[in-house]
Amino acid sequence: MEQTVKPQSQPERGKHLMDEPDIGSGEKSPGERETEEQIRQIPPLPEHGRREAPGAKPS
Repeated sequence: MEQTVKPQSQPERGKHLMDEPDIGSGEKSPGERETEEQIRQIPPLPEHGRREAPGAKPS
């Protein structure tokens, strides 16, 4: 009896799994990279670290 061997994977179907980082590998997922980029775009706080209310006296 002859056995037929099926191909294990088809590159056009399985490619997305190859692009994903392994769990626990330390690699960042596309979502983590996107979140970090958005965080970098947030402007820094003023020099003293807080905003003063309009008309407030400096301490």
